[in-house]
Amino acid sequence: MEIALTIQETTKKELIEALSWQVEMGCDEALLDDPTLADDWQVSLDQVMASNTAAQEPVISPPSSAQAQPPLAQLSEPQPQTSPIANPPSDKTKDSIAHITSLSELKQSLSDFEGCDLKRTATNLVFSDGDPAARIMIIGEAPGKDEDRMGVPFVGKAGQLLDQMLASVKLDRQSVYIANIMPWRPPGNRPPTAEEIEMMRPFVEKHISLKAPDIILALGGTACKALLQSDVGIMKLRGKFQQYQTITNVASLSLPMMPCLHPGFLLRSPQHKGLVFQDLVALRRKADAIGQ
Repeated sequence: MEIALTIQETTKKELIEALSWQVEMGCDEALLDDPTLADDWQVSLDQVMASNTAAQEPVISPPSSAQAQPPLAQLSEPQPQTSPIANPPSDKTKDSIAHITSLSELKQSLSDFEGCDLKRTATNLVFSDGDPAARIMIIGEAPGKDEDRMGVPFVGKAGQLLDQMLASVKLDRQSVYIANIMPWRPPGNRPPTAEEIEMMRPFVEKHISLKAPDIILALGGTACKALLQSDVGIMKLRGKFQQYQTITNVASLSLPMMPCLHPGFLLRSPQHKGLVFQDLVALRRKADAIGQ
């Protein structure tokens, strides 16, 4: 698609709005190493994709005997050396929050925590919603734009669908407890990195330990992988109860956990709603059986 406007015809406000829209859609990385000049800004998508493909998939041919061999330093760059961390940051964080005995104290500790860069780009801390005494704890991935603005998990379009999902098995926000793996919104709604998840793991484990639910509903692949510390995909995990296990500073914890598709995924792929309904029915039956 060609862009008809020129730089002179485009107002500063329109450019800002366009950039804001791209960031909200998750387009927060440059396609080219250098910015294009004003006269060349209408570079075609084919050119961009061709340059990316050429950069990512170089064609390498075996050198002939006549070819001069490059110096060894040019053949490979030195790789950074990695070594096990004797006292990783997550362990230090776990020790620092070991004394916490209430959800309100944990929320304050998260509010005071300065170790995660996401806090600097987020508007609000998103801690939890629902009934702290509920037997079912729902854990999602990370806040989105609406959640970041309001400081409450699952209040956007995905949250509205979650409400409908809960209603299908006669549950609501007042009968469950809702939290996320990440308490701050990643920029552009990107998925949290493995480092960010690991950094916040002590808080998540402490949150579950203090809440002490009977059962966990994990929404989406990121939440499931973080809680189970597994690389198995959500499509293979869903529909079958898993066992969430962790060892805190106080005691070990083992709870049944139902992996489930994220409502945000269902907004894009509504044909999977039937699978989610089956998982929620199994969750409700399991929770009722535990509570008897």
